[in-house]
Amino acid sequence: MRGKANVLVVDDELEMCLTLSDILEARGYRVTYAQDGFQAIARARETAFDVVLMDVRMPEMDGVETFRRLKEVSPGSRVVMMTAYAVEDLIADALREGAYGVVYKPLDIDRLIELVEAAKRHARRLVRTR
Repeated sequence: MRGKANVLVVDDELEMCLTLSDILEARGYRVTYAQDGFQAIARARETAFDVVLMDVRMPEMDGVETFRRLKEVSPGSRVVMMTAYAVEDLIADALREGAYGVVYKPLDIDRLIELVEAAKRHARRLVRTR
């Protein structure tokens, strides 16, 4: 696909959704956000996303479970897990099951943009940043 990526930001914290949306939109990306896994899956049924930025820890349905369900709805989307917590088992599960990579909060925005671009351009591969 030519042009900037179509990105879905999934985080239960509204401020994180809005901040990432503003940053990505200012750089030319098309951005939609969801505040929980159920919203994310519903949005993915409506729109094809190149890249999904997925918080790991969310109430009701965590990011890894959301990722699993999202793969069924939108298998072409590359998912980058985001976390501020030591949830290595969950992250390992997601990476083993095909998540494109993981970034740790607080986010390095320049590195996140590089990862979004790489996810959009390349086939799935393991990328891990700290």
